[in-house]
Amino acid sequence: MSSLPHDAAPIPRRTFLRNAALGGSALLAARPALAAAAEQARVPMPTEVPDRYEAWLRARHARTFTPADADAFLSPPPNNQWAKFDPELGYVPSDSIQRDGIDGARSVYRYGAAGERKMIAYADRLCRLNTYGNSFTQCHQVSDGETWQEYLGAHFGEPIRNFGVGGYGVFQAYARLRRMEQTAIKAPFVILNIYDNDHERSLLPWRSFITNYRNASTDMFHGNPWSHLRVNLDTGRFDEVPNAAPTPTALRELVAFDRARAVLADHELVQLRAMIEGVKDVPMDRIRRLADWAKFRLVLTDAKTRADSATALIDVVARASTLHVVEKLHALMARQGQKLMVLLSYSTRGARRACDGQPKLPADVELLRWLQEHGIPTVDAFDAHAADFAQFKIKTADYIKRLYNGHYTPAGNQFFAFAIKPAVVEWLNPKPPAYQGSGTIIDFQDGRYLEKITDEPKARKP
Repeated sequence: MSSLPHDAAPIPRRTFLRNAALGGSALLAARPALAAAAEQARVPMPTEVPDRYEAWLRARHARTFTPADADAFLSPPPNNQWAKFDPELGYVPSDSIQRDGIDGARSVYRYGAAGERKMIAYADRLCRLNTYGNSFTQCHQVSDGETWQEYLGAHFGEPIRNFGVGGYGVFQAYARLRRMEQTAIKAPFVILNIYDNDHERSLLPWRSFITNYRNASTDMFHGNPWSHLRVNLDTGRFDEVPNAAPTPTALRELVAFDRARAVLADHELVQLRAMIEGVKDVPMDRIRRLADWAKFRLVLTDAKTRADSATALIDVVARASTLHVVEKLHALMARQGQKLMVLLSYSTRGARRACDGQPKLPADVELLRWLQEHGIPTVDAFDAHAADFAQFKIKTADYIKRLYNGHYTPAGNQFFAFAIKPAVVEWLNPKPPAYQGSGTIIDFQDGRYLEKITDEPKARKP
């Protein structure tokens, strides 16, 4: 296990937690037979949520994971699985074609030998920049050449690796970064992109179970158990909890409710989700202890206050976990002699807030302040969207439609690439080929930067 005291951060934990609370919660062969079997086996969404915890757990399990899901997800290639099994992180991306792009288009997802999304721009050159994060880093819903990394790399004249994974939280992105940056693809420059819903995901033992995410088909199965962070209520520190299903066999066993219940029933994040949905007899011991740890006052007078308290408590703990992860990442990069940049990206809800002139969430302000105090270059897309929208005379909804299709469209990824471009150019040393001054030469065989040469002085015009 890995742990770090919260008071190691310069922002007092109590101050951070209090302010966080104010932010709120805020490719290939098709498998039609399996998909049909999964849909037939899946339990329909209930019109009413069970009000007893045991019934709630059982109903949720029946909707979350079926034998057909396991068969499709764990089947050997070639298949058309958007993700494939990983012992630590639950899943990593896999070659796939999905009909999820703009105007009903199919998106092509392909991946390299190290698991990075296929590089296209200057892929034959040495790569010095790796990027990590969730689906806004992976660039879900667009094809390989339409990611923000490809737009930026094509403009820079050098490749950029994309290790984003849809559905990951801050911790899971960090865990993949930590793994990959110990290998031959280690890069001198590393970007972590944090999305506005990534904080809570760091804490979830089984994301699709807790959030009630219902895969549209077996082709898109993911969100299975993974390594996550959990507050150790005895030590007051975050522990890294290993994946509860670290083998294909262990994952298949979770099809049985009793096995899944043993993994989930006593987890406070599962219990808090049940509280939010109005379950009446949720076990409260760990929830109360977690609230004490967070210096958070639970209000349990009625169904609404119980749900609101549970939502806010999750957000407080999740925001604290992000600070914990970024501090560990900052220390890792320093030890390994690498440079770190953090990007903040947003859902349509966050972008609307920016366009409508609303303030940033207090917890985001705290995170930005922490990054600034530690000298970590940061770009906040909230500011970029606000500045971009100010140049238009259109409704917010029309602006959002230009850039989003759930995730960024190709146009949205191009916007993001050029929103972060000035900061990335300033950060990289030496500058990208497109931004190098005269007198710099590059060996185009392997991308090495060679010694500068002096240009002959230009003759003055008479």
